[in-house]
Amino acid sequence: MVAMRPKQQPSWLDETQARAVLHTISFPGFEDEQTSKTAPLPAATLSTLSTLQMRFLLTFPFESLSLSYEPNGRMSSQLAHIYSRLITHRHGGGYCLQINVLYREVLSFLGFRYVGVLGRVFSPMSGEWTGFSHSATLVYLPSHVDGKGAYYLSDVGFGSGPLRPMFLRDGWEERGRGSDRFRLVKGVQPKSTLEPDPNSSEEVDPEVKAVAVTQTAWILQNHKGREWEKCYSFHPFECNLSDCHTANYGTSHPGSVPFAVMIIVVAYRLASHFDAEKSSELVKQDGLHEDLHPYHPSMVEQRMIVDDKFIVKVGDEQTVFKIIETEEERVRLLKDEFGLLGHVTTEEALATIKDKPSRLKSKE
Repeated sequence: MVAMRPKQQPSWLDETQARAVLHTISFPGFEDEQTSKTAPLPAATLSTLSTLQMRFLLTFPFESLSLSYEPNGRMSSQLAHIYSRLITHRHGGGYCLQINVLYREVLSFLGFRYVGVLGRVFSPMSGEWTGFSHSATLVYLPSHVDGKGAYYLSDVGFGSGPLRPMFLRDGWEERGRGSDRFRLVKGVQPKSTLEPDPNSSEEVDPEVKAVAVTQTAWILQNHKGREWEKCYSFHPFECNLSDCHTANYGTSHPGSVPFAVMIIVVAYRLASHFDAEKSSELVKQDGLHEDLHPYHPSMVEQRMIVDDKFIVKVGDEQTVFKIIETEEERVRLLKDEFGLLGHVTTEEALATIKDKPSRLKSKE
């Protein structure tokens, strides 16, 4: 059987735009604006993919603030809007149906082969799975295990997700921050209605078998020291930009849960103690694969605002935990600690969120 691989796809980005993205995310060699215009473009390798993923995560916070704080704000999955917002005007971050869409265009420009996929997110609060509301990317590369063509899950738009590509193998694990771990598990899609047919014979109709096979899904899980928790599931069938537009409609309307009804922001930064040489030493010391770890996990800080809580974590240590008392305080934190809402005045933000379900309700 001949292995099927994704085609190299033309990018929506031209060279000037692609270089502007690499400069915006401070990809190594592109930090200086003038140098970034002529620097050699990185090759389509696993090392490049890992660095791209980490730099995207460090640059673009996971957030949907425009739905709550911006007059006439919207979460668009149109590439022109995404590029203008994230690169031209640098108005912050976004969510999967924006950041992963731009990410795939950079992958296309650099010559990566990939397929976009859609997934269902698990809500620990409700115990339910969403519809197809998440987008991620399967990138086809020679594997770091045996050099054969394989897929890696690469996701820059989930929030508290893996910081590096995940080798697509049942049971495969990767480290997160501190002692956190992520795992990929292959099984039947969540909420599948199929069951074994007690009356079936050994000769199963090939189309019956084919329908059963299509119910196979991958589930990303996270382990934070207690037990494995579900993050999201995805199917390996390919989605295109039109599919993302359809999914985005369901996640960006005024009543969408959770993006329009509460404030969730997840941002990553290199920790204050970051040292490039020390980071490389720790990667080698811990036996981590250099192509997957541009930075040691202990060198990455996570900052979050979840409703009325402001949290900062470095490794396993929670260095800040603060209950936000007022909406004005929350806006100030978003501006000062996250570098967000710089294009919106505090007065505009407060007036816009005043009557929305995502407003801070602790003092009502």
